[in-house]
Amino acid sequence: MKTRLIRSAIPIYIAAAIWLLYGLALPLYKLPHILMAAGLSVVAYLVAGKFFPGRRVETPLSTGDSQTDQELQTSLADLEKLRQANRDIASSEISSRLDRMEKAGKAILAAVAEKPQRAGQVRKFMKYYLPTTAKLLEQYKTLSSVGVDGQHIEKALSSVESSLEMIASAFEKQLDMLYRDEAMDMTSDVQVLETMMAGDGLTGEGIKQAMKEDAAPCQTKSN
Repeated sequence: MKTRLIRSAIPIYIAAAIWLLYGLALPLYKLPHILMAAGLSVVAYLVAGKFFPGRRVETPLSTGDSQTDQELQTSLADLEKLRQANRDIASSEISSRLDRMEKAGKAILAAVAEKPQRAGQVRKFMKYYLPTTAKLLEQYKTLSSVGVDGQHIEKALSSVESSLEMIASAFEKQLDMLYRDEAMDMTSDVQVLETMMAGDGLTGEGIKQAMKEDAAPCQTKSN
């Protein structure tokens, strides 16, 4: 989901109260007092904004395509399962890996919402990798809460723990691949720009050479 900030109205009320209180105490119809009240209200608004910044709300991802939107909502639900597992599992090592998965996963889904045509590139991620990982974490939580040191339980828990680094890296790799074409285009544009600037004497040694050529006529005139 995308996050947007809904600002609090309290700073506005406080700023308005400054005007009211100032007008009750001092002649607000005089210019110096108007300027003073305005300055105090601005300061009060800025200070109150620090203490009452508002609240952030999440807005659903939407592409306008019903199938893609349904897939996004399902994937968001799977991400929420990862987030819940992160809250419930006490291990800091596991938590750091789940943080990486959630961050990469949110970025992938946001990228699809921005450009729905990307959905085909990450369909396996949305349909299998993400939900399977969420399922594994839910099973891990269940087995961890059993409280019995059985051989099969320990093996299963260890298997999940040892795979988390690989899964987190795979999520990040999926995000990187999603932007591969754009990154290659940017790199190509930079190379072309550098080549053109170098050809016009606008970079590195070219600039030094141009400065020497500009300085030569001046030295000739002085001689």
